[in-house]
Amino acid sequence: MMEEVSITVAYDAHVMNQISEEDFLASLVADSKPKPAVPTKKLKKFEKEYQSLRESQLQQEDPIDRYQRENRRLQEASMRLEQENDDLAHELVTSKIALRNDLDQAEDKADALNKELLNTKQRLVETEEEKRRQEEETAQLKEVFRRELEKAESEIKKTTAIIAEYKQICSQLSTRLEKQQAATKEELDIVKELEHQRGVLMTEVQAAKNSWFSKTLGSLKTSASNPSPSSPKEGP
Repeated sequence: MMEEVSITVAYDAHVMNQISEEDFLASLVADSKPKPAVPTKKLKKFEKEYQSLRESQLQQEDPIDRYQRENRRLQEASMRLEQENDDLAHELVTSKIALRNDLDQAEDKADALNKELLNTKQRLVETEEEKRRQEEETAQLKEVFRRELEKAESEIKKTTAIIAEYKQICSQLSTRLEKQQAATKEELDIVKELEHQRGVLMTEVQAAKNSWFSKTLGSLKTSASNPSPSSPKEGP
């Protein structure tokens, strides 16, 4: 009997708490709605009347009916809460699974990014090393090119001087050649004149020889045709 009384008292307290929560929620909803400009005194009056009416209804209602109604409402609320709890548990599990998947994907992405970062750093180090090596090679090539350029400029200066000297020598040789050609021409002219004179002289000598030969031959012929008289013989 005492146990039933305790259960009844606890149940009544729970019902009152539920009513209070409902009234509180109703008041919150009422407060959230736009309110007309009503005087405060009228509001208090309406509130007292509502409380009196609520208490009168509760007192007039059969306790058994009220308990049964509240019991049904509590069972429905309990079932609703259990369903909500199941839904929340399912949602929590689903959220945990999704979160675990997202976390795994994030970890995979983080690992991939870390690997890519390490590879990028390694490539950066290699690139810096290659850049330094190329800069050293470029500096060496610049130095070699500078020395070769200086050498080439020196060779060009020497070659220019040699060419100038060669041109001067060629000019001098050309002048000398022209003079020699002029002298040779004069000598050739003299030789031609001497040969001409020699030809004339040879012609005159040949003519003189021919004339002398003719005269000599003529004299011989004349002598042969006119023999000289012989001397007289002495008598006995």
